[in-house]
Amino acid sequence: MRGRLSDADADSATRGSATLRDVAALAGVSASTVSSVVRGRGNVREETRRRVQGAIDELGYRPNLAARRLRSGRSHVMGLVLPSLTVPYFREFADAVLREAQKHGMSVRITQTHGDVRRERGVCDDPYLRHVDGILLVPVALGQEDMRALTVTKPLIVATASFAAGRVDSFDTDLFEAARTVVAHLVAGGRRRIAALAPGEVLPAENDERYQGYVAGLRDAGLPVSGRRVVSTETVTFAAGAHAARTLVERAPETDAVFALGDALALGALRGLRDAGRTVPGDIAVVGFGNVAQAAYCAPTLSTVDPGREEMAHRAVALLADRAQARATGAALPEPRHHTVGFRLVERESSAVARE
Repeated sequence: MRGRLSDADADSATRGSATLRDVAALAGVSASTVSSVVRGRGNVREETRRRVQGAIDELGYRPNLAARRLRSGRSHVMGLVLPSLTVPYFREFADAVLREAQKHGMSVRITQTHGDVRRERGVCDDPYLRHVDGILLVPVALGQEDMRALTVTKPLIVATASFAAGRVDSFDTDLFEAARTVVAHLVAGGRRRIAALAPGEVLPAENDERYQGYVAGLRDAGLPVSGRRVVSTETVTFAAGAHAARTLVERAPETDAVFALGDALALGALRGLRDAGRTVPGDIAVVGFGNVAQAAYCAPTLSTVDPGREEMAHRAVALLADRAQARATGAALPEPRHHTVGFRLVERESSAVARE
């Protein structure tokens, strides 16, 4: 049963001076339960959690972050460093991280590197991230040597990058095997002249494990690897994908399938192929990578690889929160290691077998 505040208390609370005890009284729970909900910790039943959150929203309660920081030795803020929020995959990854961070009682400070290797290397020295508990970095330019040169002054986790276990934890899916799976799927659908659209604005396509898996998949099927059917793009945008698809048709008109190493490129390619007079999947099949929300609603719907974005966000944020807490309390944690999440091929209309 929910508690009640006096009219004077309620009026005071609605003016922004609500306390944790006010929330507890309105929700009919203990102050410690409210604290557990606010921190995203503790074994609190979902119905109780909803009731407490409703009281927080009704009263406009805001935790005293300064006092909380002094008590815990933490800011309860994490940094998220992304290449660009204009790329759909990174935008949706950011959304997943924000949701997971809230469960751990943390807020998120986001910054973009735009693929600048110096900014990726210097994340721990970024003044904007000076007071965060830890950083989740999504790099596109860092190599293994760069990782060894990182200055690590706080908990740092690298996501969507296949770095060997070393000084920091890293998370990724098996990009190589995912790409081989895509090529096998296209070959099973009767495609034999399979092209790749590869973002090469930072690193050459040959250094991308997705491209390496594409090459391996062709060789598995006894198909040639043709340089004419590999188009690199300067950016990962819809426009770049459309332009690359038109270039591909001009350069290699025999192409009957396209594997785009990013959904933004694949979605743009659907338009570019239409502009070039090709039907999808009739003339050319298309498969992307990322499984962004738009892939299920374009026409035709886009086949793509789901690289485990939600699982990665869930596990990476939980690990970062644990490492930040351990750092604040002086507790020990296991040595950093590389973590792999699962992938799945989502088959939709764009790679269906063409009817004769």
